[in-house]
Amino acid sequence: MKPMKLAEVRKHTGRRLTYAEAVKLANPGDPFLRNMAVALSLHSWNNTPQDWLRLEAALVILHHKGLRTPLSEALPIRRNR
Repeated sequence: MKPMKLAEVRKHTGRRLTYAEAVKLANPGDPFLRNMAVALSLHSWNNTPQDWLRLEAALVILHHKGLRTPLSEALPIRRNR
């Protein structure tokens, strides 16, 4: 199962959380962050306003993690010639 789309969640919250705001609501180092997003997406009719914010924060953090480039691409190897 995939979590809800970020655009759908923003319709419920009426906000656009930045990454800095999202970190205050959800821990980016949590290995179960994706599981939390899926769980909050499953029964969305039962979500409280705080649950919607936590879901948006989790999706923002997961989206931000996906944008990072691997270290090998960020720092090309220079060879001595």
